[in-house]
Amino acid sequence: MAADEESRFTDLVASEFSADQHGARTLWTPLGHQFEDGPEAVREYLEAQRQQLVDHVKKLLGQVGERIDD
Repeated sequence: MAADEESRFTDLVASEFSADQHGARTLWTPLGHQFEDGPEAVREYLEAQRQQLVDHVKKLLGQVGERIDD
């Protein structure tokens, strides 16, 4: 797929989100930019996002554990 076709694809996807789907659009925008760099870039981006979520959940669980222990 040519870069201009990819750009049109990412723009087309972004335009399909309704106003109440702001969260999905927020997720898609950086993912769409990564898509333009190829599938491996998308995988790397998603893996980084997954790791951030894992770290955040661990931090929250630690905070809950501290409150329980107090």
